[in-house]
Amino acid sequence: MLNKVQLIGFTGAEAEVRTTAGGKKVATLRVATSRYTKKEGAKKDYTTWHTVEVWNAGTVKWLEGCSLPTGTKVFVEGEIRHDRYTDKDGVERFFSKVVVATPQHELKSLDKPDQKEVVEAA
Repeated sequence: MLNKVQLIGFTGAEAEVRTTAGGKKVATLRVATSRYTKKEGAKKDYTTWHTVEVWNAGTVKWLEGCSLPTGTKVFVEGEIRHDRYTDKDGVERFFSKVVVATPQHELKSLDKPDQKEVVEAA
């Protein structure tokens, strides 16, 4: 069986790192991907937001040390997981997330290290 997803998109905010009750660190971030269509000469953008949950200890440590600011282009490889919870009104809610948890999964910046500095300086 294979459960694998690869995304190239842009971060929506810096990653949030938290520690679980069991003492394990996990990072969560949002990544936007887009697809485009052309209708009657007008270009239409459809953005999809993905929740990415990072459990790889090395990747979480990397995220703590280097911030990935909003708008950073990233590559994400992981697996899709579906989950559910009951909200405060008793309504069952469903959601999907991309989980980066095994050594084969990865999250990396595709921006050149000095590219952000040039954009910010301009």
